[in-house]
Amino acid sequence: MAEFVTDGLTGLKTHRFFREALHGEWRRSARSGRSFSVILLDLDGFKQVNDRMGRPEGDKVLTAVAALVNAGSKQSNLVARYGGDEFAILMPDTNTQQAEIVAEALRAAVEADRFLHAHGVTASIGIATFPDHGPTPEAVLWVADSGMHLAKQPDGNCVKVASLTFAEGQELLKAYLGLPVKMKPLHLLDTVEAKEAKAPPKSHSEAVSWWAAKIAMQMGLSQAEVEDIEAVGMVHDIGMLGIPHNILYKPGRLTPEEFEVMKSHSVKGETILKPLKAEVVQRIVRHHHEFFDGKGYPDNLKGEQIPIGARVIAVAEAFDTMVSGHVYSKARTVEEALAELRRCRGTQFDPLVVDALVHLIESRCVQGDK
Repeated sequence: MAEFVTDGLTGLKTHRFFREALHGEWRRSARSGRSFSVILLDLDGFKQVNDRMGRPEGDKVLTAVAALVNAGSKQSNLVARYGGDEFAILMPDTNTQQAEIVAEALRAAVEADRFLHAHGVTASIGIATFPDHGPTPEAVLWVADSGMHLAKQPDGNCVKVASLTFAEGQELLKAYLGLPVKMKPLHLLDTVEAKEAKAPPKSHSEAVSWWAAKIAMQMGLSQAEVEDIEAVGMVHDIGMLGIPHNILYKPGRLTPEEFEVMKSHSVKGETILKPLKAEVVQRIVRHHHEFFDGKGYPDNLKGEQIPIGARVIAVAEAFDTMVSGHVYSKARTVEEALAELRRCRGTQFDPLVVDALVHLIESRCVQGDK
């Protein structure tokens, strides 16, 4: 039970405990009309510390940062180790302006610390507030995570509040396709939850990227194809930036009319990508909701007309969504998710892609749950 509550290295709360506390605070705030904010902090230069000096020295850096974050937070806040070198703060009764003040103070404290300065470590921080940035915990986390990735561009060491406007989609895309993907291939993933790349990361985009790359490798695709698919996994739903908030974050099922608007996100994603002139990536984003039997969208492509990357992303996304749950459906077990993929094998999904994922899990090459 103690492992569920407290991170063994830093003494902060765990990712799992943070997520449960976040949902609890969301329920309280939604009932009372209060706001709360989330801060996500990622360390710049941490990987280089591990590479140069080894994990023991990296652990000292994490412990030092944990102490600074904890000391810079009010007693009413919840501070957690969110991932390998990521930290999270849940701040009840806090608006965006107040959260920015706290985040900037934390950034400055990390920058000014002599030990961390000697190791070349700084902090990139993202902020989001309920209900300003979304009506659900998942929406708030998504905005905070987006801000954190934007803060890392180009040199990190800053605080950002991401905007969910279509116009800023290209900047966010460059942030996701830059450091997180190109600088963190599968064999370098170093998060607590990843367990040496045997289990997927927690966030949906990272998990889809992780699963998709694993599936692509299992299928024997080329290194270039694997890298493209891994990159697309991080931004497959970038077109959601163009979907109205009242539809994107609706807590219940969508009406048929709302679903038609939601379906446009794949084409909007392709549009955001066009200035990057990454045609392979564009096509995967556009077609990752096509069905193998031709009944998907937006172009009703069928079978091998659908880019292989899109077929892989479709299975990876469906599996992660099922085992993670969403606003109107609780999480399924790995066994239930695999059974559903098998049921849709040959209709919604490419049979070979489904078979590759099933083999990865049933041969215990990877862990199916998070």
